[in-house]
Amino acid sequence: MGYPVPTSPPRDLGLAMLLTAVGFFGVAGLQYFYIGKIGKGVAYLLTAGWVGIGTIVSLFTIGDEVARTNDERRRGLR
Repeated sequence: MGYPVPTSPPRDLGLAMLLTAVGFFGVAGLQYFYIGKIGKGVAYLLTAGWVGIGTIVSLFTIGDEVARTNDERRRGLR
């Protein structure tokens, strides 16, 4: 018998969307730090969200990324 794997609390989609919107005001990438994708967060921070285009794309993709992160956390992969 294995021991249960402790899971981290799930990430909130509303907060991730809010952090994405903050990217339009000069601090891009916070949404990726929040969901645990540190490398992507640093890249967005250093490139101003790829000059805004990446931040716009993130508005449409962050929901799937949050869902994927929460699924990985539930399964104990993160």
